[in-house]
Amino acid sequence: MNRFDYLEPTTLNKALALMEKHGEDGRVIAGGTSLLIMMRQRLLMPKVVISLARIPKFDTIRFNAKTGLRIGAGARHRDIELSAVIKKHYPILHETFHNVAQPRIRNMGTIGGNLAAGDPLTDPGASLIALDAEVVLTSGAGQRTLKLDEFFIDYYQTALNAGELLTEIRVPPPTRLGWSHIKFTPRSVEDFATVGVAITLSAKNGICEDVRLGLNSVASIIVHAKQAEQTLRGKTIDDDLLRQMGEVAASETDPVDDNRGSAEYKREMVKVLVQRAAKEALQRAS
Repeated sequence: MNRFDYLEPTTLNKALALMEKHGEDGRVIAGGTSLLIMMRQRLLMPKVVISLARIPKFDTIRFNAKTGLRIGAGARHRDIELSAVIKKHYPILHETFHNVAQPRIRNMGTIGGNLAAGDPLTDPGASLIALDAEVVLTSGAGQRTLKLDEFFIDYYQTALNAGELLTEIRVPPPTRLGWSHIKFTPRSVEDFATVGVAITLSAKNGICEDVRLGLNSVASIIVHAKQAEQTLRGKTIDDDLLRQMGEVAASETDPVDDNRGSAEYKREMVKVLVQRAAKEALQRAS
C-alpha cells in the first residue's frame, strides 16, 4: 500500500469536516472489506483514511411499527443478520444477510459501505429495493433522502456527491407478507451470486395487490425490475403470468460474460429464478 494518514473522528460532524478538508485525497473507512482490497491493488491511493468506527450510534438498528426500520450505515452484516427485530419483521433481510459471503466478512463489512461501493454483484441492495428502502445522505450542508433504486448510477458509481456520506437506511413498515430471496451460486455459497433475486408481494384471493422485484449480478447496477412488476400487479396470478414476468424481468437486465456464466445463461436464469421466487413469495403471502 501507499503511505497514508489515519484519522479517527469521534462525531459525525468532525468526520464530515475532515471529508471536506481533504477532498479527493481522503477516503472514509468503515469495515474496510472493500476499501482495503482496492488500496492493496492500488486502484485507490488515498493520502488520508478517515475512520467512522468511533462515531456514536452509527451502527444502531431501530424499529417502530409506524415509521418502520432505521439502520445506521455502520451496522455490520452480522448485526443485521442476528437482529431479533429484523428476523421478526423483515425476514427477507435476515435471509439475505445470512448468505452474504462468510462469517469473517459479515463480522467486518457494513451495510453503508456495501451500498456506497455501488457493486452490482452484492446481495443486500436487491432485497432493500424489494422493501422500498431509501438512503439518507449527509454532508456539511445538511441531509437529503433518496430512493435506493435511484442511488445506483453505474458500475461502482452512486448518487453520492463530493463531501456526502451515507448515514442511514430507512425501510417502510412491513406491509407485503410474501417474500423470497434467491442467491444462485453454483460455484460456492461464499461467492458473489451468478444471479440474485429478491421479491416482496401481497396478494388477496389470488390477485396480486402489490409487488417489488430487485435483481443483482445481472447489470451494471442493482436493478429494480419495474416493468416485470407491472406484469403481475393487479392481476390474477397463474403460471403463464409468472412465466411472462420472468421474461420481462430478463429483458430489463444487461449481464456480461464472466467466470460465473455467459450473459445468455444469466438471462435464462433470471427467467427461471424470478418465477421460482414469485411462487415462494405467494406461498408465504397465503
